[in-house]
Amino acid sequence: MNNYTPVQQSPVAVVKTAKIIHGALLAGQVLFAGVVVATGTRALYFNARDTKDVFFFVVPALAFGCIVAGFFLFKKQIERLSQKTDLQSKVTGYQTAFITKAALLNGSSLFSIVVFMLSANLFYLFISVVLMLILLRSRPTANRIADDLQLGYDDKAEIGAA
Repeated sequence: MNNYTPVQQSPVAVVKTAKIIHGALLAGQVLFAGVVVATGTRALYFNARDTKDVFFFVVPALAFGCIVAGFFLFKKQIERLSQKTDLQSKVTGYQTAFITKAALLNGSSLFSIVVFMLSANLFYLFISVVLMLILLRSRPTANRIADDLQLGYDDKAEIGAA
């Protein structure tokens, strides 16, 4: 029989893990974009008016939809966490909410990079860079987590927030 019980991380470890996840997702996007630009064989151009290209409508719509959905789902999950009393559940739930938001931003950014790779239109790379900047701005820190979860003084001290 397999009696697997997950090991619970300390709240500080959960914060560090969220930072590592954030860095890995962001680094993956930057590296992928860099490789696509470096290995491109077509001449790059910027055209933000190419209405004949189906991706001209799909990529911005997907990016906008993922931004809205990511922040909406994040906010909803954070609101549910306010009902919990223990810090461990709150911080672990925050990590889940953050991963949901980051995954939506990451997915639409990677899609934009793939479309850029196919078309060589810098417009799609620009959209990806905007998504990367939004993800960069959403970096989980102990203070941000404490503010989002509306933690008390003792709980802030336990996760390392000032």
